[in-house]
Amino acid sequence: MRGLVSALLLALAGTALAWLCFRTAMVKVLPPTTPLVAQLAPHNADVVLSKATRALVQPGSKGESVTLDSVRRAAAAAPLDARPYLIVGQQQLASDPRRGVATLEAGQRLNPRQRIIHVLLLEQYLRTEKYDQAAAQFSVLARLVSQAQQPIAKGVALMAMAPDTRVAVQRTLRKNPNLERTVLALLAQGDASPASIFDLASPAALANAGDKDSWGPVLVMRLAESGRYDEAHAVWQRIYSLSDTQIGAPIFNAGFQTLPASPPFNWTLAAGTLGAADLRNGSLAVDYYGRDSGDLARQLLILRPGRYRFSFASEGGKSDAASSLGWHLVCTTGDKSALMSAPVVGSSGTRRTAVDFTVPQDCSAQSLTLRGEAGEFPAPLDTTLRNLALSPINGARP
Repeated sequence: MRGLVSALLLALAGTALAWLCFRTAMVKVLPPTTPLVAQLAPHNADVVLSKATRALVQPGSKGESVTLDSVRRAAAAAPLDARPYLIVGQQQLASDPRRGVATLEAGQRLNPRQRIIHVLLLEQYLRTEKYDQAAAQFSVLARLVSQAQQPIAKGVALMAMAPDTRVAVQRTLRKNPNLERTVLALLAQGDASPASIFDLASPAALANAGDKDSWGPVLVMRLAESGRYDEAHAVWQRIYSLSDTQIGAPIFNAGFQTLPASPPFNWTLAAGTLGAADLRNGSLAVDYYGRDSGDLARQLLILRPGRYRFSFASEGGKSDAASSLGWHLVCTTGDKSALMSAPVVGSSGTRRTAVDFTVPQDCSAQSLTLRGEAGEFPAPLDTTLRNLALSPINGARP
């Protein structure tokens, strides 16, 4: 009988030990949000805190409600976990916001990567007009949550335009170049004035404004597309640090040099199924496939009313080809009338072509394009263009 009792006790102890080992292993291996873990160890600190955090971010989530007493017990079992500060701090915000913010800030010091704490503090800083701290939270969230970069940048952009938050945002952006780049691009796309964007940008952002994917070309294109040509031209000159002499000619880069300045006031060149136009040693090498019609080179000009003479030199091509090339000048304002057409005639040697035209009073900007016109049957054309010149006649002012 004694042996039987001993065996029974050992079996019970073994079963209990096996159960404890199994439960501990499941808690360690499976995520705390797994229903099995919640059933096996409902009072486990990780389970309690996970359930409480889930209820915080998903108010309609199913499951047993978590009391603050259970959270405090879990906090005692896991003293290095920041979630108790998050849960208790969020509860305190309703009755004592100052105490709640202090609790959340303590949790943030314990775990600076706890994103929900950053969101709650951001909201409180905005409510209490602590814009320096709010801008810092924006910056940290942008680094912690990469997919939230765009919405965060939109919020920062709005703060950057508000007079009482502008300085705080500017200080924050200078510590986070990636966020600054995104915010400046959003402002360039929106309705912010060029002066406000230049004032906000750091010296590094100003130095890189002319890069291909930077905010500078975006701002210039937005102004040009809205018909603010003179302002767009002035911003373009400032972004690329161009002298008055460089932009004084009626056509910028008429010598077809490789310059850092972007369109639309520098050349936009085609490279695709239409053909290719490349800058080569002071000339424009054109390879037009002749299958489709379209623009191979384009530049926006700002010519004042008056008479002008346009001329260029061409070499190569075919005079009897079904396809054709030609320079065209069209008003981008008013009735958008055509001002000039100058065909590129094929020649075995160098051929100089000149055409006179008049810019009317209601034409504040013009589009100069090299256009290919496809014939009935595809006929490729290879031509080299150089020495473009555009000069006023009878005192016209470029």
